[in-house]
Amino acid sequence: MKKIPVRPIALLFVLFFCNAVLAEEEKWSKNIKVSTVNQADLAAERRHQGINVKIQNDGEQIIVDASFTVPVMPHQAWAVLTDFDNIPNFITGIQSSKVTHRTGNHLQVAQKGATKFGFFTFSFESVRKINLSPFNKIQERMISGNMRSMEETTQLLPEGNQTRIIYHANIVPNLWILRFAGQLFIENEARKQFQDIINEMVRREQRIVSSR
Repeated sequence: MKKIPVRPIALLFVLFFCNAVLAEEEKWSKNIKVSTVNQADLAAERRHQGINVKIQNDGEQIIVDASFTVPVMPHQAWAVLTDFDNIPNFITGIQSSKVTHRTGNHLQVAQKGATKFGFFTFSFESVRKINLSPFNKIQERMISGNMRSMEETTQLLPEGNQTRIIYHANIVPNLWILRFAGQLFIENEARKQFQDIINEMVRREQRIVSSR
């Protein structure tokens, strides 16, 4: 199995490497039957209609904007989004995640993970600085990794007994292959990652309700 090590940051960076694999496999071998998998992914994408994702990729910069609601209150959504040490338990592809330094609402988080597609395995690790504004905003910035630059902002807005989550990321990749990642597939992988987060929020809420 061919391994290509990379060092992305942020929970959602798994999606970019899945798409990088897709681009390379299509380029290197027309006989690899990835289209069936891609169609299945697109079908899954359509099931996540409540997760709105917009990708802008000009070959140099990738911008991700997403918005969705979860049936929990902001403090409950916040508990999942900031549970950095337990991320491997509910985000696919993250093998380890640890808060390495904390001063009040300022954190440093190190993560490692891997993702597979076809014959390829992509491993990654990252270190991020995170600023928390409970229970309203999470700001993240890369301090080491394989990107030229990367910044994320996640906002939590109360909507009745639900919470709207608005996500924005601005990434300048250092890995040339990311420039060829297909936009539809990036959107699909983003939805998968957000769905993992939603599922965990709902699971914890159900556990709270059942314990009453």
